[in-house]
Amino acid sequence: MTVPHQQQSFADSRTVVKICGVRTVEAAVTAAEAGADIIGMIFAPSPRLIDTTTAQKIAQAVCRDRCVSDSGGLDRCNTTSHSVFAGISREAAPKEFFASCCKQILGRGRPLLAGVFQNQPLEHIIDIVRSVPLDLVQLHGMEPLSMAEQIPVPVIKVFHVDKSFSLENEAICGDLLRTFCHSMILLDTKVGGTTQQGGRGVSFDWRIARRLADMGVPFLMAGGLTPDNVAEALAVGRPWGVDVSSGVETEKIKDTKKICAFVNQAKCAISDS
Repeated sequence: MTVPHQQQSFADSRTVVKICGVRTVEAAVTAAEAGADIIGMIFAPSPRLIDTTTAQKIAQAVCRDRCVSDSGGLDRCNTTSHSVFAGISREAAPKEFFASCCKQILGRGRPLLAGVFQNQPLEHIIDIVRSVPLDLVQLHGMEPLSMAEQIPVPVIKVFHVDKSFSLENEAICGDLLRTFCHSMILLDTKVGGTTQQGGRGVSFDWRIARRLADMGVPFLMAGGLTPDNVAEALAVGRPWGVDVSSGVETEKIKDTKKICAFVNQAKCAISDS
C-alpha cells in the first residue's frame, strides 16, 4: 500500500508529530494516513528493534517513489554536510538556524523516515541510512556532537532531561544550541538505572521545555506522552513537535486507534490555542 502524497506547509501552525518505535507496515501506514510527519524506527538494542528488511517494506509503503538518488530528497550523498544547511548564514543565531532547518526538512510533503540509534558505530548508521533509505537519523545516546557532521542526512539529537538539566548551564546550552551540527533538537526524559533511554513512558517537567520555547528555538518533546496528556504537554511546554512511542501502544504493541487519537489531539491542540 502506498500512502498518497500530502502537501504540508511549515507555515501551518499545527504541531509536528513523530510516531516512534514503529515495527510493522500496518502501524506505519496508520501513522502516515493519520497525519504523522515523521515515522521513527529503532535500530538500537530495544524491544522495538526493527530489522532492515522490515524497515525497507515500511519505506516502500509510506514513501512514494523513494530512492537513494532522488534529486528531490534530502542530500544523502555528501557525508560531511547536507542540503538543509545550504543558504543558512554562518552568523545565524540558534533560533534562526534551527527554524530554517525544520522548515526545509518538513517541507517535503510526505512522512519522513527517521532511524533511531544509540551509541553505535558511524559506519553502521550510514549503512542503514543508505539501505532503507532514511530521511533522518536520531542520535539517542551519548554520541559526540561531531558525529552528526559525518552523517549524510539531517540529525535529530536527543538531550536527556533530569533534575540536573538546566538551560542556565553553559555546557548544556552550548551543546544543545550548537549550529551546523545537528538539525533538530529532541528533549526526552533521562531514566536512571538503565542504559536504554527512550520509550520508557516517563515524563519530565514540561516547564523546562517551555524555557527553550521562550527562546524561540523549535524542538521536539518526548517522554510519557499519550493521547490523554499531549494537549496539556503542548500548552505547558510549547514544543514545535511531539514524539511518542509507548504512549500509543497496548501491551507493548502499536495500537492503531491510539496512534490516530494521538495525532488528532496533537494537531488540534495547537490549532485551537
